[in-house]
Amino acid sequence: MARFLLTLIAATVALVAMVGIEIVLALKREYLATEPALEIGGTFGSASDPPLTFAVLGDSTAAGVGVSRAEHAYATLLAERLAAEGRHVRLLAFGISGARIGDVLREQVPEAIEAEPDLVFVGISANDVIHFTSLDDVRADSSDMVERLRTTGATVVVAGAPDMRAAAWHEPLRSLAGWRGRSVAAAVEEGARAAGATTVPLAERTGPFFARDPEEAYGCDDFHPGAGGYRAWADAIYPELEKALAR
Repeated sequence: MARFLLTLIAATVALVAMVGIEIVLALKREYLATEPALEIGGTFGSASDPPLTFAVLGDSTAAGVGVSRAEHAYATLLAERLAAEGRHVRLLAFGISGARIGDVLREQVPEAIEAEPDLVFVGISANDVIHFTSLDDVRADSSDMVERLRTTGATVVVAGAPDMRAAAWHEPLRSLAGWRGRSVAAAVEEGARAAGATTVPLAERTGPFFARDPEEAYGCDDFHPGAGGYRAWADAIYPELEKALAR
């Protein structure tokens, strides 16, 4: 029994040391620059079609980090698809790189409310995964965020963290990040649904593509989505926007 316990302790120490090394390497890794930010926004569709003000809130992915042109950002792709269904869409993108859900609540939600949107999409919490925001705070902020946005009469759709098993990271950090990401995404979605929002299981719908074809899915830092990844995100999100608008 003593030998078994010593072996178990040694294995645990080795695992902790390995994870620590992987975290240091991940922190030292060069990721894509967030400045200058892409200019995402504008109008889409015919001016004779019914108007729809569409606001997108979130982190670096909402800001299009990972692609070099705004037309490849998922916010733009969603606006184009909404317009293709006979709407004159005004797209407003409020995403800021590095934002956590608390930042969206404090900084982006007031701006969005002032714009009086008809439809809001929020993609958030990857940074909450990385910075270990408590699940209780994530859940509470998600609920509060949706409640405030819905005071405008807007339809609100929310997605939590994507699959966090980024190609940029090695095992066991990759799997640990995936586990933590699923927990945070579940908390985001639980809070959002409780406040009346539609939710998108983004990790579930797009994770297999990122794992199967990382060269197509990721940007050049193997962390942020590239053009292919954002197309996959738009494919996952758009049906929920239409369903929510129909309701």
